[in-house]
Amino acid sequence: MMNTPTSLHSFKSILPRFQGHQNELIDWILNLHSRSMDLADIPDRDRLKNILKRFCVSEKQIEKRFYEIDRDFIYQISINALSGTDIGVRHEFYKQRCLEIVQEMYLNAEIPEHLIHVTCTGYLAPSSPQIYFSEKVKAPEVTHAYHMGCYASLPAVRMADAFAQARKQQVDIVHTEMCSLHLDPARHSPEQMVVQSLFADGHIKYTADSRFSGRRMEVLAVKEKIIPGSVDDMTWVPSPTSMQMTLSKEVPEKIRGHLPAFLREMTQDPFKNVIFAIHPGGPKIIDSIQTYLELSDEQVAFSRKVLKERGNMSSATLPHVWKNILDSDYSGKVISLAFGPGLTIFGGLFTVKS
Repeated sequence: MMNTPTSLHSFKSILPRFQGHQNELIDWILNLHSRSMDLADIPDRDRLKNILKRFCVSEKQIEKRFYEIDRDFIYQISINALSGTDIGVRHEFYKQRCLEIVQEMYLNAEIPEHLIHVTCTGYLAPSSPQIYFSEKVKAPEVTHAYHMGCYASLPAVRMADAFAQARKQQVDIVHTEMCSLHLDPARHSPEQMVVQSLFADGHIKYTADSRFSGRRMEVLAVKEKIIPGSVDDMTWVPSPTSMQMTLSKEVPEKIRGHLPAFLREMTQDPFKNVIFAIHPGGPKIIDSIQTYLELSDEQVAFSRKVLKERGNMSSATLPHVWKNILDSDYSGKVISLAFGPGLTIFGGLFTVKS
């Protein structure tokens, strides 16, 4: 007897406290860099600032981004702190705000048997979900899925699928991403301007189980591949002040070169009648995949919508794309793709049913 497929459903997004238009946020970032340059006495600062501005992701691609931080607190720049506060202060902020978010997510909500907490931007033990449920009469088992980068929603789904099938559990997946904690105004490179004008904060919760019969995304397959010769193209490592990302301009081309074989191994379905839920790691990622696979604008519309309205929220981004698909009237197959440190391609095959 075949098992009933695991379904993803009941998506709930929590908006961060603040939002800003992309142009306003870029001006704020550039002013931070200017203050850092002044204190470090870097020559030709106006010219460097103009060069950096050219590499920022424009408002045509991202209209606004949401964030949690108190900007004047985290980014207090001085001659002895050109990058702002240290990583300990930032993680304490993350813990307190994450605890508030988890509390909001579970206000009058059903408590699952298992919870997978996913984040790439805050690492604490005990974690905020553990702290929150430690005082409750009913508490889930908690598994942490940390430090995997932007693709982390797909390994989380793979874990949830295993728990739902083998243990017949209801599993919640909770993403709490605060990318705004990890800017570095003392790193003046074009690569950093892309990163700092692309990433945003986002939080979302959804449920995985094999007993749900409402509108849902059924999990058909999850697959991963690390691209050979790419380990330095995308990294995410701790520094004294923050988590630091490197992002090579070769990423879109390397993904494109390995994507056809990856997709053939994951699915034999033709691409013409399938929606693509692509993690919008940046506008060029979506453009490159759409062009190479000859996809229509409609097939990538949900990914572009989330990028434009929210920016790149790291692991929380793809679940927001899935939520948008479920909130629409679409039914049928979904191919989901995400990319992260490694350079890793992660893929998922789903079907949307009502």
